Amino acid sequence: MLRHSLKYALAAGLVAAFAFPMDILAQECAEKGNKYTRGADVELSYAARRDDPQPKEKRFARAIEKLEPILTGDDPLPRAYLLAGQAYLGLRDYAGADSMLTKLSISDPACTDLTNEMRFNAWVPLYNRGISSLRAGEQDQALEAFLQANVIYSDARSLTNAANIYQQRGDNATAMELYSQALKSGGEPDMVRAASINLAELLRADGRGDEALAIYSEYAIANPDDVLGMLNYAIALMDSGDSEAAERMFGELLQRDDLSFRQWSQVGIGLYRAQDFAQAAQAFQNAYELNPLNKETLENLANTYYQSEEYEALLPLADQLVALYPYESVNYNLLANAHRELDNSDEALAVLQKRDGLEFEFLRSQLATVSEGVYSVEGQVMNKSAAAGSEVTVPISLLDEEGQVVMTEELMLTLPAAGEATSFLLQFQIEEPVAGFQYGQEASSSDS
Repeated sequence: MLRHSLKYALAAGLVAAFAFPMDILAQECAEKGNKYTRGADVELSYAARRDDPQPKEKRFARAIEKLEPILTGDDPLPRAYLLAGQAYLGLRDYAGADSMLTKLSISDPACTDLTNEMRFNAWVPLYNRGISSLRAGEQDQALEAFLQANVIYSDARSLTNAANIYQQRGDNATAMELYSQALKSGGEPDMVRAASINLAELLRADGRGDEALAIYSEYAIANPDDVLGMLNYAIALMDSGDSEAAERMFGELLQRDDLSFRQWSQVGIGLYRAQDFAQAAQAFQNAYELNPLNKETLENLANTYYQSEEYEALLPLADQLVALYPYESVNYNLLANAHRELDNSDEALAVLQKRDGLEFEFLRSQLATVSEGVYSVEGQVMNKSAAAGSEVTVPISLLDEEGQVVMTEELMLTLPAAGEATSFLLQFQIEEPVAGFQYGQEASSSDS
């Protein structure tokens, strides 16, 4: 089984947005007023002062009260909409503000730029609050902030982030609606990419393959260098029965010589999903040559060799996996299978005996970059046969591009009951570049 999927996930580390500096009352827009707008102007000018003894919310509410007679009249002045929009924004009533600013733009098109700035400046703190909540793992608060932001301003960033949360929660219908709105809004390439790929995948899952293909086609034409988009497009073509077009796209990708490690990994994942294991192995081999110490690449290449029945190629790779990660049963299984298929029965039996001798094993362990100079190794440890509560210390080392150990830390674990698993996390802070990691060959243990 491969370690990565092709779904495009957003990171909580997106940069915050910044508002435009502006003075609403100084804009040359909707200048004509009357006694109602002048009364509202006074309330808003007081609300802008730091020394005003009245709560700002009271000033904003009174401004709306002053404007009520003209807003409900037959032909309100554009300035009434402008001031009402500002007051509603002050009250954080984004639906009310949206209504007033929409009417302002219709009644006085010269105010359109101003209303867009007002909307964007109101959107910024809401979007930033959503990003901060995502970083803190507060998904409910993030969704609330993004949805409020979407009321006042249509921006692909808040729309796509909200859609992504709904998608994670399984509300695909709402996610698709928001992704569609994000594509109409356009904007940042990363958001357009996420909205395009995820919307197309949701459409495919909903049985709407033709619509998904149309999105992929449009995106691929506009972004010919986006490997992930092309891969998803090729897979969608294959699923739709157009294997000739899909194979042509896969072939074009394999002929390129400018792909990065990450892109070759994506090509391999796409080909693996298409069950074209021979070409997937070629793509993973290219990724492996760029970083032979990346654990996921080693695992993906080994699994692909196994699926394509290239056991002679699998043998040294599986042996490397066992040497680097000696507490993972899946690596022993791959190595034993390679020996067995090559008629090395005694070697296969010896490998399985080592596997069965493990008192505990690691599951889904991986190296991650936390921030600049900070890395983590995380995963799960499952107790196979040790006494519950046994304490285990496993040295874990970071490796440079040459495979040399540049830092070692000890992972201290307390094993759960037999057959159960628990998560672990070990962090490193280091200045040298890191290409991979490995476990120490010998772990120490003691009963608690």
